[in-house]
Amino acid sequence: MVPAMIAQRAPSRWLVDPSRFPAPAPYADRATKARYVADRFAQILRGRILDVGCDQRRLAAHLDSGAEYVGVDLAPGADVVLNLDREDLPFPDRTFDCVVCTDVLEHLDRAHRVFDELCRVGSDRIVISLPNPARNFANALFAGRRGRLKFYGLPVEPPEDRHRWLFGFDDAAEFVTTRACACGYAVEFLDAEDVGCVYWMGRDGLDVLDDPNLTHGTLWSVLRRKDAVME
Repeated sequence: MVPAMIAQRAPSRWLVDPSRFPAPAPYADRATKARYVADRFAQILRGRILDVGCDQRRLAAHLDSGAEYVGVDLAPGADVVLNLDREDLPFPDRTFDCVVCTDVLEHLDRAHRVFDELCRVGSDRIVISLPNPARNFANALFAGRRGRLKFYGLPVEPPEDRHRWLFGFDDAAEFVTTRACACGYAVEFLDAEDVGCVYWMGRDGLDVLDDPNLTHGTLWSVLRRKDAVME
C-alpha cells in the first residue's frame, strides 16, 4: 500500500495539560516563530528573560516594555556571543525569571549539559521546544520518493549546520521530563505542535508507524522550578 497522511491514533503518554498554553496561528519562518512564542507564552515571559539560541533577537521586539531581555547565540548580533558546544552560560545561578530555548538542543553535541545549564540559570520557568526528527525523516523519505533528508543527509559540501540527534516525540518528552526532575524542575505543560504522519500497513492490516514517536510533531514544554511553586 502506498504511504499516505493520516491523523495520529495513539496519543503520547507524556502530554501534560496541553490546553494550558493554547497555540496561536502557525508560524512559517523565524520571524513569525518569534511572534508565536511571544503570543503563546505571554503570561510567563516577564521579568528577566534569557533567549538561548536567539538568532537575530527577534523575540525581544514582542516582549512587554518592562521585560529585561538577554539573547545568547553563536552569531554576531547577540547580546552574548557564545559557542554552546564549548562554553557554559556565563550567568550566576537563578539569574532569569524565564529561560527560552526553542529548536536549539538538537543542534548541539552537548545537549545534556546545555539543558542542565538552562535549569541552573533559571529561577522560575523554562520554555523548551524540540522538533521530531524521526517524523520529519519519515515524511521526507515518502515525499514522492524524492524527499531530501534535511539536517541528516550527506550533502556535496559540508553543511553550515545539522542535527546531532535522531529521536522521536516520546524520546524527547522523556528526555525533558526526566532531566527536568533531576535538575529540580517539574513539567507544567507539554504538548505536540501538530499530529499526523505517513502510514504503512503491515501484513496484519495495522499501521506499523502508528506511534507517537512518529505521529507527533514538535514538542513544546514549560518547566517550572519546584521550589518556586511553593513560594
